[in-house]
Amino acid sequence: MRRVDFYVHSGCLSEKSILSLATDILELYPTWTVTVHQLAGPDVERQGFPVLPAIVINGQTVATGVPNKEWLLRKVGESVRLDQ
Repeated sequence: MRRVDFYVHSGCLSEKSILSLATDILELYPTWTVTVHQLAGPDVERQGFPVLPAIVINGQTVATGVPNKEWLLRKVGESVRLDQ
């Protein structure tokens, strides 16, 4: 599985930063599936994240909040190496 999922509150101030990170990942890893999920009240509770934004790489939550771009790209790169 090669995917990154971003979960944000719908309309959150951090949404722009998350969209930028998603674009950066797609530029470096165009074959990956990168999705930004905008969640509202009940959806947040159903997903079970204690904090949003949340970032999930290949089914594993790796961060909450808005991480540093270089750190996130390094985490995605580690996943690529593990898949090989």
